[in-house]
Amino acid sequence: MSSENTEKKPMLALPSTADETVSVDINDTYKLKEMGPVVINENGTMSRINNWFEMNDIERANVNRVLLKRNRERLAKLKAAADEKEKEEAK
Repeated sequence: MSSENTEKKPMLALPSTADETVSVDINDTYKLKEMGPVVINENGTMSRINNWFEMNDIERANVNRVLLKRNRERLAKLKAAADEKEKEEAK
C-alpha cells in the first residue's frame, strides 16, 4: 500500500449557513408548485410525479385534471374503509 491510501482524509461537512435562508412561522403556508401535484396511492401513501418539471403546460393541466379526480376517489375509498374498520372495532 502507498502512503497516500493510509493518510486520513478530512471529513466533509455541510456549510455552517445556507446562502439563501427562509424563516418560516408556524402558521405560514407555501405552495410548492414547482414540485408538482401530490399523488394519493391506493394504499394511502403519497408521492409526486418525477418528471413534472419536464412537462409542458398542456401536459401539466391534463395531469392535474386526472389526478384531482383520481385523488378524490381514492381518498373517499380510504375514508370509507377507515370508517368501516372503526365500526367493526366498536362492536
